[in-house]
Amino acid sequence: MREKKPTLFKRAQRAEQNGNRETRDLWERFGGHRQRVTAEILALAPGGNDATGGRLCLLGAGNANDLDLEALAARFDEVHLVDIDPGALSHATGRQAPAVRAKLRSHAPVDLSGLYHQLDRRTPQPSAEAMVAAGTAEVIRQLPSELDVVASCCVLSQMSWALEHLASPDGTPVPTLEQALLRIHLRAILRTIRSTGAALLVSDLTSSLFYPSLDDLAPGEDLRALTQKLAAQRTAYTVCNPELVHMILRHDAELAATCLPPALGEPWLWTGPKALTYLVYPFVLRRNG
Repeated sequence: MREKKPTLFKRAQRAEQNGNRETRDLWERFGGHRQRVTAEILALAPGGNDATGGRLCLLGAGNANDLDLEALAARFDEVHLVDIDPGALSHATGRQAPAVRAKLRSHAPVDLSGLYHQLDRRTPQPSAEAMVAAGTAEVIRQLPSELDVVASCCVLSQMSWALEHLASPDGTPVPTLEQALLRIHLRAILRTIRSTGAALLVSDLTSSLFYPSLDDLAPGEDLRALTQKLAAQRTAYTVCNPELVHMILRHDAELAATCLPPALGEPWLWTGPKALTYLVYPFVLRRNG
């Protein structure tokens, strides 16, 4: 009997598991990136610098090499870790001190794309609107609610890679899927936060594989201007392009009604897996009213 082909979800999960195994021991290499991501999250914590408490959710936490879980657990009452790879979360939590582990809540395996299971079905694919509605509902079902801060940790580019390289939808163009992915992700993170909460979208705009000049930037390079230039030139991972994020926020009816204009933070450079240099930027999203 012919062996059944693994589902898209399983293939995406295996790809992430392989990637997490390859980067598991790169804690030191993630140092500067980890400091920046953690600082961006702490800056959004409720009550200001001297307060403690609140609920935090980290999407795409993986091995947590890009997250200082000790510092985050010291600030928040609950830290929810969400990923498609249960083994990576187990490794990340297992290396923490007991006091930190007591505040961690793991959620895995979770399909944050909202699309893998839909694309696995053999029936004709629904309209983009139907896919976004169903995908958002599926993601929300697997996440905690009433969060003070939710942070998306460079997970969009990973899910987009799976859609481009692993999915075989029946004639559905990849750009359509990428826009659906981004709409689902933005809707989900905004729905899970409190009315006074904040969502942090940390995105790797591009890498030195596609823009080699990242390895040769002059000291003091204006990374904000470079981010805007590469976004305009489309030298970026599509779902991570801030121009596309702005467009989706304007044209998706739910997002246009519920999201304030995003605030672009200060970008940074990070030498990550495979010794590539990444240009990373943070977006802060808040609900309207």
